[in-house]
Amino acid sequence: MKKIFIKSFFIFLIIIGAASGISAQVVNINGGIKVVAQGAINLVIDQGGLKNDGVFIPGNSTVFFGGAATTAISGPQPITFYNATFRGTGNKVNTGDASVIRTLAVEGTTVLDADGISNDKPFTLKSSDTVTANVDVLTTGNIIGNVTVERFINTGTNTGQHAKSWQFLATPTTGQTFFQSWQESGLAPTGFGTWLTGTGTGFDVITAAPSVKFYDEPTASWTAVTNTGSALQNKLGYMLFVRGDRTVTTYNGTPNNTNMRSKGVLFTPVNPPASIPVPATRFQTFGNPYASRIEFNKVYLASTGINDVYYAWDPTLNGSYNLGGYQTISGVAGYIPTAGNATGYYPAGIPAPYIESGQAVFIQGNSTGGNVNFNENCKISGSRLINREPAIPGNIPADRRFLFTSLFSNTGKIADGNIVAFENGLGNELNQHDAVKIINAGENFGIARDDELLAVEARNAIAVNDTIFYYFQNLRQQSYQLQLVPVNMSADLTAFFIDKFDHSSTTINLADSNYINFTITPAPGSNAPDRFMLVFKQATVVPVVMVNIAAARNDDQTVNVSWKVENEINLQQYEIQRSEDGQHFNSIGHTTASANNGGSAAYLYRDETASGFTNFYRIKAISNDGQIQYSNIVKVDPVKMTAGITVYPNPVEDNIITVRFNNQKSGNYTVALTNKLGQLLYSNNFYIDQRAVVQQIKPGIVLAAGTYQLYISNEDGNNITEQVIVR
Repeated sequence: MKKIFIKSFFIFLIIIGAASGISAQVVNINGGIKVVAQGAINLVIDQGGLKNDGVFIPGNSTVFFGGAATTAISGPQPITFYNATFRGTGNKVNTGDASVIRTLAVEGTTVLDADGISNDKPFTLKSSDTVTANVDVLTTGNIIGNVTVERFINTGTNTGQHAKSWQFLATPTTGQTFFQSWQESGLAPTGFGTWLTGTGTGFDVITAAPSVKFYDEPTASWTAVTNTGSALQNKLGYMLFVRGDRTVTTYNGTPNNTNMRSKGVLFTPVNPPASIPVPATRFQTFGNPYASRIEFNKVYLASTGINDVYYAWDPTLNGSYNLGGYQTISGVAGYIPTAGNATGYYPAGIPAPYIESGQAVFIQGNSTGGNVNFNENCKISGSRLINREPAIPGNIPADRRFLFTSLFSNTGKIADGNIVAFENGLGNELNQHDAVKIINAGENFGIARDDELLAVEARNAIAVNDTIFYYFQNLRQQSYQLQLVPVNMSADLTAFFIDKFDHSSTTINLADSNYINFTITPAPGSNAPDRFMLVFKQATVVPVVMVNIAAARNDDQTVNVSWKVENEINLQQYEIQRSEDGQHFNSIGHTTASANNGGSAAYLYRDETASGFTNFYRIKAISNDGQIQYSNIVKVDPVKMTAGITVYPNPVEDNIITVRFNNQKSGNYTVALTNKLGQLLYSNNFYIDQRAVVQQIKPGIVLAAGTYQLYISNEDGNNITEQVIVR
């Protein structure tokens, strides 16, 4: 028998880096030794095991345990594998303290006895913010004994983390209670578990509202867990409020990372997960039963009587209420989430076809109903945080056209969204291709059709006068923005966004993104759920073609906005709009059309009140018959400001003196204007609280040509004097 003994007589650090791998029958790592597997190497232990009395750093290595029955892992020191594969025949027994970072595989006719003969040895599938361990597809191999499965929750206050929130979790092991697992047997190890609250037995704190509940399909409502001594495993999954780990014991405590872990027997081909019945047209939940990510389309194909759509809980879908919401993820839309955005857990336009280890979701029965079924082939390699999907290729049919519409709050947070898919054969009637909307506690933005509210509407190819009837509810009295993004849309059609409250009709660009700003006010009709609709029309000649738009900052920090147009005809005016965030625009000026004879024209507007920060500009063209067109958005970078107070333009224009304050101390300022005889003509006080402020002084009298003195002082008594010239 070939053995490798790594002893500590003279060598304290061993680096294994052979590209082709290392083979042995027995590996012993003696005390005091640190073994580093450098890179993606293979360590093959053919007929024996690995005993660890030292330290093993796995790198990206794979350790193979082959041969017949044996004690595969032993020794008093914990050992962590990156990948571990047990193959061959017979039982491979763990009598040590083992864990796996990425993939656990059991091949051949091998049976992995994870917790040893005495059923008390730890074996853990680890989870972190970068990777969650998974069990590979099992065919003839099996896993027995208890395994601890972790699920990292990225709660916290740092970038990329989210505040305390609800999580929709699955439990892939059987054997423990809530108290033993999520309550960590009443202990508070840093980085694990969370406080459970509710009414009943065993809670950390008794509260009227529960922090853990499950969906009850017959009543279509959430049912509270009332005893933490009950068995944890539930094939339907649990909605759990996570404050952080068990050191976060108050409602206003600072959230931190935690790992929700459970120990027990895994679901395998020998111990398969149960099917989940789904009544016709009803919603039901299921938890991913495997310690592995699964592909929803494979679950759909293995199941009966369900629609090809699932609903994932997204704790970062906050809108104005910071309550989270549901992402509708439908096969008809290539599994692209309905409310995707640039920075959230479900990025805009990126397919999310996988359900992670530790994740639970909603599904809906079709017209017949059936069962959700699982098998090992539903598993897929890889992992991620439960609610963050890396970019992966889409699988949208080439001939299918889409309109993605998203609702943003006044702070730019994604609140909700919906998708319309167009292709002949999808049908204009309600059918299995449509996805019914699950109502969020915060804002809701869906599509109304045939007395049903949809998150995804599937339709035949677009025809003239086709109409999308949008529906919203629970919006606050504040400003919002809609973003409409067409994909693969036809050039022979145009669309008009109709606002029935203000009686406006806005032309929608079917080749680029569109932004619609609106405000909910106390006025009757402002908050009407059916305020908006989109109507498709045959493409017609538009009043103007926007050729380009540009904006550049001048030496005096003003901004010149220029744009060129062609085919200008029947145009009423151009409205120049400015924004600080590129989403919420305000009008800063108007220019009348100069050509209006079907020709081309160029325009220039000088923004005298541009801030020293980033500015965004666009042009709104308004025709005589009310059609509205928007230019692209251009950005002007912030100025590199030096501290000072300046007057511009100087000589002044239009009897207005403009003063720019750069990097000045916040506080009250006094200005006084005198003529050359020292007579006071104007004085005023104002407060400055920003790095760059523009203050306009309107004396109230017409200033004659000549020289004037402008005195500016702050509350500390510092004074400056500027000479102002009027011509």
